[in-house]
Amino acid sequence: MKASELHARMERGDVELLDVRTELEFNQGHLPGARNIPLDRLQADGSFTPENAARPLCIICQSGKRAEKALAHLQSAFGIESCILEGGMNAWQESGRPVQKNRGTHGITLIRQVQMIIGAANLLGLALAWHISFWWLLLPAMTSLGLLMAGLTGFCGLAVLLSKMPWNRIEH
Repeated sequence: MKASELHARMERGDVELLDVRTELEFNQGHLPGARNIPLDRLQADGSFTPENAARPLCIICQSGKRAEKALAHLQSAFGIESCILEGGMNAWQESGRPVQKNRGTHGITLIRQVQMIIGAANLLGLALAWHISFWWLLLPAMTSLGLLMAGLTGFCGLAVLLSKMPWNRIEH
């Protein structure tokens, strides 16, 4: 569903919003009225049941990949027909639609944390290869391969690991 269509349905009140991004991402900006159940929790602990969806469901993530996985999970587990926001929060924000931010939440987004760690690992590997042994070039080679696989598959193991770190978890 495109952002314009979703916005119209939100104004009519005939859609329920499920945001499957991490709590940190959600708190830094989400659609007004959206409920947050991160994808890993949605798939693992039964946080969502069909009774929770009183209206048609629209699933949201940052770009659409996690929403597709959540949609597949909900369809196989419950047979729920729902839709995803095409292009995710990226498309929503580009369209100039309203975004709600939770007060008092600060932090570095997961994607920026991944970028910082990969960049630091690559620089470290290059420095060690220059000064100690060329075998240290394996470090930037491995991190680059990880980035390539994340881009091809939509799954980033480092981002999953980082999402479970204490600084990325918001206690309720």
